[in-house]
Amino acid sequence: MPKVRLSFPVDSSFLSSVIYEGLLYLIPEYSKSFSLKEIDFESDFLSKAFSNLKDERINGIRLLMAGNDNINSKIFEKLGLNLQSKKTFYDLLKLLKENSSAIKVSRDIELSKLFSKKLVLIDLKKKEEGIAAPQIFKIDRYTGFSSLESALTSEQLTLYFSKEVALITLLGIYSSFVVSVRKAVPAGNQQQTNCYFVFFSPDEVLHLITSGKKDLLKTFMWFKEKAREMLNEVISKHYSNELLVAEVALNVEIRNMLREHNLDKISLLLFKISPEGQTYKTYEVIPIEIFEKTKFEALSKYFMNHERIISSLRETISPKGLVLEALSSMNKKKRYVEAENVLAAINGLYRFIILGNAEGLHEFMQRISEAIRKLENSDDPKERWRANEYRKIIAKLR
Repeated sequence: MPKVRLSFPVDSSFLSSVIYEGLLYLIPEYSKSFSLKEIDFESDFLSKAFSNLKDERINGIRLLMAGNDNINSKIFEKLGLNLQSKKTFYDLLKLLKENSSAIKVSRDIELSKLFSKKLVLIDLKKKEEGIAAPQIFKIDRYTGFSSLESALTSEQLTLYFSKEVALITLLGIYSSFVVSVRKAVPAGNQQQTNCYFVFFSPDEVLHLITSGKKDLLKTFMWFKEKAREMLNEVISKHYSNELLVAEVALNVEIRNMLREHNLDKISLLLFKISPEGQTYKTYEVIPIEIFEKTKFEALSKYFMNHERIISSLRETISPKGLVLEALSSMNKKKRYVEAENVLAAINGLYRFIILGNAEGLHEFMQRISEAIRKLENSDDPKERWRANEYRKIIAKLR
């Protein structure tokens, strides 16, 4: 049975996150046992994992490779296949699933890094034995490698990994990819693509691997998948840090599951990255913590029906609701006249839900009232309808 020996650092870099995300995806279904030192897998664990990938999920991974990436041909060469995918991770995963029977693992995998001249090798002794990592895996600019480890301070390093590690990272992409959206850049008529990934935080990764408990890991993977689905819905319509965090924090299903499993919280990291020329750049890394009890619950004594308030807040910022519809108009030519008021309202709601600041709810109500005043006397029946819907939102929160 092949083993994966773990000597790669668990940190908040994109490379570390995507490697461990791939391993956490594999462990529940294809491992015999696992610990912080090593994972004992079934002999055909990678072949099975790729054969069981969901087509619908693969189709949603709209992520391009950089122009100089060659994993789309090199990985098949290493598998003994005369194939080449298009330069998209969607097509690469699709082709790997179709040819999963060719994926064989006949040795232990040493998940550690070796510095050789201007190279960083993962699970390799020589670069010729491996595959040059796609640019998206070099996004950290080697910040995860200290000068003490490398004895280099300003050298340009090239990353290579074995075909097995390459396959594990691709499963990490599959498991963590949230959505890719295009938005107009203020200067000029250009469009920028932003890609989002959600990973477990380093502390959570260490907690899950050291536990050695498959059931716990399965539960946490369920939590993360629910969060990924919610983030996909919200980001597809409008991107706002405050909205994302508040939306996830209010999810009743996740909070109930945390309570059922006697867990206090789950910690995630949301990466926002964008392609720039022949490489990628990290724009934001947003910590997301989902608590079984939110901070604003300390204010519950001020509400007659605490659970009703939670339900109303959840409905208010639902991806299918009017608030998110108004926010999404900010990126369109026909922008809602109340969009700025709604954005300010969401910022207030964030302070109420996440920080437990009672003034945040007051600000939310005030900003929504401003939106109503803008719309209620409009000649446009659609705007008057929205004013009435905003009144309903306020009424439910009183």
